[in-house]
Amino acid sequence: MHPILNFYWFELSSYTFFAASALIVVFAGSYLYALKQGFGRRDSLLMLIGMSFAVFIGARLFNILINFDWYYEDFSRIYALSASGFSLYGGALFAILIGVVISYWRGIPLYKFADTVIPFVGIGIAIMRVGCFLSGCCFGKETDLPWGVKFPTMSPAHIHQISGDLLGSVSVAPVHPTEIYELIASLIGVFLAFYLIKKNKPAGSASMAFIIWFSLFRWMNMYLRELPYPESVITYYYPSFYAVIILICGYLFIRTNRIISRCNDGKKIYTQ
Repeated sequence: MHPILNFYWFELSSYTFFAASALIVVFAGSYLYALKQGFGRRDSLLMLIGMSFAVFIGARLFNILINFDWYYEDFSRIYALSASGFSLYGGALFAILIGVVISYWRGIPLYKFADTVIPFVGIGIAIMRVGCFLSGCCFGKETDLPWGVKFPTMSPAHIHQISGDLLGSVSVAPVHPTEIYELIASLIGVFLAFYLIKKNKPAGSASMAFIIWFSLFRWMNMYLRELPYPESVITYYYPSFYAVIILICGYLFIRTNRIISRCNDGKKIYTQ
């Protein structure tokens, strides 16, 4: 854990540094790859700028929705730029919504652009999870597994353990490195997306496959994390939320590949 980075002439929180780095990598990587894929400069910039702003707005709004009591205690948390208070999927959903609007307005192939962006989104998630790990946020539940991580005394994980067991607060118990789990999962999703793109699968296949894989992982990883949300959100809301996303993306993935497969079969029959 290293929450503050010292750059000699100034200091910056690890979370802020890696969040900014992730945004730069996603934006620059997606833009250059979009140009390589044949998208125009103006269309690419419009999509990426609009979706970038949407990520932060949606992530905060979604977090307010599922953790309203925490914000009600202190309304200044709504506009605070701390390591907490952002929900990844809220940002992703709002970015998709803005992407749909811009693609319809500019006539941009949405599925193809999604496939162009999604590998770099995965890289960005991995970079952000480094910041989370160094900041000590998004930590997991206690574990006796050999790769369990012991955060420093009075770290967020230790404070949480103190609140649950005052008698056992002297020592810090190891916890699941859920930030590292998610980092690895996102990179697996990146390789999967690039593999499907390289295989010239139908537009949308790479992005849908990434979303299905990553949502399934997040669903499982959720039970290893210490989440600050009400029990009803953890027990009912999030599982239902992930299930709906997986089902919708799974349907779109299968439907898209079936349509292309039938078209290809029809062409083969015709040429024969």
